Amino acid sequence: MCGIAGMIRSGSARSDDAEIVGRVLAAESHRGPDGEGLWQGSGAVLGHRRLAIIDLSDAGLQPMTSEDGSLRITFNGEIYNFQELRVELLHAGHQFHSHTDTEVLLHGYEEWGISGLLERLRGMFAFALLDPRRGLILARDRMGIKPLYYCSTPSFLIFASELKALMRSGIVPDERDRRAITGFLMAGAVPQPRTMIKAVQCLPPGHWAEWHDGTLQLHPYWDLTQPPGQTSDVSPASLGPLLETVVRQHLISDVPLGVFLSGGVDSAALVALASRIRRDEGNPLQTLTVVFDERHFSEAPAAAAVAQRFGTSHREIRVTETDFKRELPAFFAAMDQPTNDGINSWFVSKAAREAGLKVVLSGLGGDEVFWGYPHYQRLRPGGWASLSPGAVWRLLGHAGYQAGRLRGRDNLLRSAWLKKSGSAERLYLTMRGFFAPGQVARLMDLTNSELDDAVEEHFGALLEDHRPSAASINYLEMKRYLHDQLLRDTDVFSMAHSIEARVPFLDHVLTDRLWNADPALKLSPAMNKPLLVNAVADQAVLEAATRPKQGFTFPMARWMKNSAADLQERAETGFLGRREVRACWSDFSAGRMHWSRAWALTVLGTAN
Repeated sequence: MCGIAGMIRSGSARSDDAEIVGRVLAAESHRGPDGEGLWQGSGAVLGHRRLAIIDLSDAGLQPMTSEDGSLRITFNGEIYNFQELRVELLHAGHQFHSHTDTEVLLHGYEEWGISGLLERLRGMFAFALLDPRRGLILARDRMGIKPLYYCSTPSFLIFASELKALMRSGIVPDERDRRAITGFLMAGAVPQPRTMIKAVQCLPPGHWAEWHDGTLQLHPYWDLTQPPGQTSDVSPASLGPLLETVVRQHLISDVPLGVFLSGGVDSAALVALASRIRRDEGNPLQTLTVVFDERHFSEAPAAAAVAQRFGTSHREIRVTETDFKRELPAFFAAMDQPTNDGINSWFVSKAAREAGLKVVLSGLGGDEVFWGYPHYQRLRPGGWASLSPGAVWRLLGHAGYQAGRLRGRDNLLRSAWLKKSGSAERLYLTMRGFFAPGQVARLMDLTNSELDDAVEEHFGALLEDHRPSAASINYLEMKRYLHDQLLRDTDVFSMAHSIEARVPFLDHVLTDRLWNADPALKLSPAMNKPLLVNAVADQAVLEAATRPKQGFTFPMARWMKNSAADLQERAETGFLGRREVRACWSDFSAGRMHWSRAWALTVLGTAN
């Protein structure tokens, strides 16, 4: 896991290009404290910050060059099937000088081309490959686990692993993107491919791009798809071996590795699978859990029970309000784009680093892949919610909005998204969205037409079928909540502590299989995520699945109220309407607004 950066010009490189990329790399030093590399030639500069995980020798240094010297690559990520691909390439006559997955990418490109290479890769990755015959190729993994940002103009393209690092180049115009900020207020995260900076875009998940002589072309190579009327053959008996294979691949590491453990079913299943594998290898698993003095939020007993069951080397990380206040400046400094969350990722990653780990496994993605959120039960196929016509949803939108006004409930105010139509995207904003439409309009000074355009761009344009259903809401969650918030936060705040976070449940072979599975297999009134529970077949996982679902969150409301003066001041320094910001903070202080909305205004102010 690393930080990458680079640039290419349509003409000859300039004398200061290496210095420009060097500034970007310096801003990514936390992503790769184990080494730095810089190469210049063919009108381009490629840079790399190394976090050594596989093959710790100097043979793994980057940017890496092909055998004949014609290709160069800078790579961030892990290819979990690189050993199998290496064997295939050896049989094809290629010679290797390292045991790295990076070299597999170079030889794989030579043998199969970019499309054939990407088709074979199983892992999380973002890389830039310079082929003088074609120009610069950028590529990103299917789920968007690893980030890649770029600014493309007719004269140059510059890229990096983090937006704030890219801005250190000094050649990217620092102009805020109002449509991106609107998207953040609507959903709680900046929706890709937009970023907070108008000139910078995020390479979409499952895409590769080619830049040559000032022209950039984007090419999709994967997406979640379901042939009409077809479902994949999935059963607990067939899913168990696949899960074990996936977790075994994610445990490959030449450095210390652990697992984030909460009291939920995802992490319990992950620990169960990983412990079986490690037990067979005679190597006990390390687990970490964040705990609080506020018992209502602490998952310590449930996590400790799972750790004891599987005999892990378990560590509890107690986070107090004092820790929260002390770490806030560092947290804000590490934040790459505004987020309404991320504090949890910051603290567990900090603890992992202090425990001597460099790699951690997370159950992130389990709720989306295995349909673990409560609203999937309400939207189950054949249920009233999935069969209701748009008029019913619009009526519910009006009623919910009026109830929100009378009761002072900001979550009910979001029902106003449905007043215009009962589409899947507007139902998503009602259930998973952030600010209510009126609040977004006032904060950004938008007309109703401008707000409708933003809904269509950020949400409606993603869907072919706009009817409310569990499948359409799941797709939006995968593309928006999972990618734009959860994965982005996990990457940014784990890498801030030089920790590589791996997410086995987002292996694309697994997600493809489950995406096309019969929805009835994913839902049960008796337990959460029955397909996962039955596939793992362990009592501890069953117990976690039958407890009431508790999201992993901090005692933020209490802590924020005790630091309200500082946090509100930060919020008011931003570019939003100060009067509306104060009104939102007043609602939060009075208990009429969820803490995450006030927090979002604070991070926007900090990001200004």
